[in-house]
Amino acid sequence: MAAERGGGDLTRRPIAELERRVGEKLGLSLKECAPEGLAQRLRFRIQDRALDGVEAYAEHLLYSDDVAAWEDLAETLTANESRVFGAPDDFAPLFDISSDLPWSRYARPGAGPFRCLSAACGTGEEAYSLAIALAEGRARAPAFEFEVIGADLSAKAIASARRAAYPRGRAASLPREILERYFTEREGGIVAESLRPHVRFARLNLCEPDSLRPLGTFDLILARDFLPVLTSDGRRTALENLSRALGPGGILLLGPGDTIGESDLGLTPVRWGDRYAYEKPDPESGPARGGAPGEDPDPGTALVAHRSSLVRAWVRILLEQRGFVVDEAPDGMRVLERAVTGPPPGVYLLERTLPPQGGPWVADRLLRRGAARAEVLVFLAPGGSAESDGPSTDARPRVIELPLSSRDLDAVLPLPKP
Repeated sequence: MAAERGGGDLTRRPIAELERRVGEKLGLSLKECAPEGLAQRLRFRIQDRALDGVEAYAEHLLYSDDVAAWEDLAETLTANESRVFGAPDDFAPLFDISSDLPWSRYARPGAGPFRCLSAACGTGEEAYSLAIALAEGRARAPAFEFEVIGADLSAKAIASARRAAYPRGRAASLPREILERYFTEREGGIVAESLRPHVRFARLNLCEPDSLRPLGTFDLILARDFLPVLTSDGRRTALENLSRALGPGGILLLGPGDTIGESDLGLTPVRWGDRYAYEKPDPESGPARGGAPGEDPDPGTALVAHRSSLVRAWVRILLEQRGFVVDEAPDGMRVLERAVTGPPPGVYLLERTLPPQGGPWVADRLLRRGAARAEVLVFLAPGGSAESDGPSTDARPRVIELPLSSRDLDAVLPLPKP
C-alpha cells in the first residue's frame, strides 16, 4: 500500500524511480541539479532523517507519506547563491531608459507600469537588480513607472527575498553611489528598503502549466540559468509559460548560450546588449527594442542551417575549401539568433524544410530585418526539388539539390573577397 500511495515503480531501482518522480512532480532533472553527485548534494537531508545512504533516502521519499521530505528536497535542489547585478551586461540596456525611442511608449503619462518578471529568482538579488536599473531610468523619464515580480519554487528563498536583506558581499560589484542610493546598512548587512514598494514575490512552479497566468503579462522576463536543470518536459512547459506571459513587444532574456531552439513560441530573436533575446511581436507598434545590428554582411562568412549534422559537416568542408569561415545551425531560430548578434554572414545556406517553420520562413525574417540580401540566400533541398519557394523578392533565393557537389556550390556562391 505504501508503494501505491507514493506512486513508485517497484521494478525500477530507487534512484532511477526518484529521478523520474522528481521530473514528474517538479520538472527538475535530478542529475543536472546535483552535478557534484547526489550523495554530496543530499547529505544533510539524509542525515536529518538518519537514513543509510542515497538509496534509502530515495525509498523514503517514494514509499512514505512524508510531504515535508519532498519540500526539503525541492529546497535543496533549488538552493543556489546569486549576486546583485550578476552578469551586469544583461542589465545594461535598461540603463538607456529615457523619454525617447524606443522607450517612449513606456515613459509617457498614463502608460502604466513597465512590468518585469525575474523567473527562478532565488533569494531576490536579480529582482532588486532589475528594480535598481528601472529606478535609474525613472530618474531620466519621470513618467516611467515599473513593477518587478520575482517567482521561485523555493518557499525559503521567497521568504528571504521578501526581507530584502543581504550580506554586503552580495552587492560587491555595485558602485558606491548606487549602493548608498538604494540600500541601507543594518546589522552588518544591507537592506533594499527603498526598492521594496516596487518589488513583490510569488512562490510557484514554472514547470506547471499556466502557473504564471495569475500574475498577468510582462514587458520583460529574465529567465537566466535555470532552464538547463529542467527535464525536457519541464523545459517545454516552462518556455510555454514564459512566452504566454509576455505582452506584445515583450522581451524574454534567457541565460548566455541558452536558446528556445526548435520551439515555435511566436517569438523573434532580437539584439539585447551584446547578445540576443526574444521579442513577442507587437502588430500595432512593431519592434520596440533590440533590432538587428546595423553591420554589413561579412562576405567571407557562411552559415549552414540543416537538421542533419552530416549534411552540415559536408557543406562546411566544401565551403572551407573555398575560403569561407563557416557557422552551423540545426534550426531556424539559431539562424536568427546568429543574425542579430552580427556581423551577419554574407552567405546563408538553409534547409528548405528547416525547423520550426521552414527555410523560406527564416529567409523572410532575415530579409525583413535587413540581415541578408536575397542573392546570398540559398536553399538546400532534396534531389528533384528545383523550384525555389522562398519569399517574393527581386532576387529569389537559389536552390541547391542534395546530395551536392563542389560544382553545385561554385554555380551559386559568391567568392570571398581577398
